[in-house]
Amino acid sequence: ATAIACVLLAGWSGVAVLLVCAVCFFWLRQLMMRRLGGCTGDTAGALLELLELAVLLTLALL
Repeated sequence: ATAIACVLLAGWSGVAVLLVCAVCFFWLRQLMMRRLGGCTGDTAGALLELLELAVLLTLALL
């Protein structure tokens, strides 16, 4: 439901943000799992902060 609202409100920018977020999420999660051998609350928090940065950078570049 949130993804649909994002696309409806932001248009193509919303689609770009969703794609960038998905790619960053899977890449960063895989990196954390490989280097640390798991996921903790600290890594989950760091992942959320990095995804927020990716969203803001994507919107700034569009």
